[in-house]
Amino acid sequence: MAPSLTVLLIEDDFLIRTCLAEFLLDSGLTVREADNCAEARAIIGAEPKLDALVADMTLPDGDGMTLVQPARERWPDLPVIYISGHGDLRRDETSGDPARDRFISKPYTLASILEALEDMTSAASD
Repeated sequence: MAPSLTVLLIEDDFLIRTCLAEFLLDSGLTVREADNCAEARAIIGAEPKLDALVADMTLPDGDGMTLVQPARERWPDLPVIYISGHGDLRRDETSGDPARDRFISKPYTLASILEALEDMTSAASD
């Protein structure tokens, strides 16, 4: 994966966020981190470019799914990975296109997130 890719990781669990962020950084990605919707919105508004979004579905101040709209207003083809310990019951609220939206249930392997990011960002650049 190209080192120029920037991923916004939104996860309220400190240990999960830290482990995944370190893994993605070690894999050559640039990672922006947020632990709630307010922080994520600020990053979405300030970041010059995002290549992908990894969002926990349940956050202390809202729903990770609500962050997709403002992000896609800036980057219409932004790939999004939804992570949740509650399954993918809201899949019908996404585009249904696996190049744009994927659900990955907790617990997941760090490699599964990286693999999905690689697949989705390479499809977006084709």
